[in-house]
Amino acid sequence: MKKLQSLLLAAAITVSSLAADEVRKTVYIGVSTASIENESMTEGVFGFGVDKIYSSCMLWGLHSEYSFGKLSDDATNENDMVATIELDLKAGFVPFRDFSVYALVAGAGQYIENDGAYGFGYGAGMDYALSESFIFDVRYKTYSMKNTLLDYDYDKAVASLRYKF
Repeated sequence: MKKLQSLLLAAAITVSSLAADEVRKTVYIGVSTASIENESMTEGVFGFGVDKIYSSCMLWGLHSEYSFGKLSDDATNENDMVATIELDLKAGFVPFRDFSVYALVAGAGQYIENDGAYGFGYGAGMDYALSESFIFDVRYKTYSMKNTLLDYDYDKAVASLRYKF
């Protein structure tokens, strides 16, 4: 029974990938404001992704992004470098031709100075096509991160400009 379910899921994904009305392959650059345990930082964001838009106005996507910034500690006047790699699964709706809204489930790996962490999260966003090639995108994500010593929350709001090729 489990093999049959896996086979049916694989068939559904294959058929849905063939039936996509539009495939948007994009690379993007942006900026985010993020917080780790109530300490704020600004990050640069680079990424790439693929969205599939169907005639039923449904949207499915997979995006990967890399962000980096400096987390400052006001008490010690030290700055810790933060680098994050994220993978987002995206599901949404396209109510108008150039506008979409979506929900995200995401995983992240994060490196802060000499310590690594991982976590899972969720979020939401929307994008608007400014032209045939450029898309403006805003999204918010929150993660529950874990490392060897502590668990913490990582929240980020991102604005980016995507180039469709």
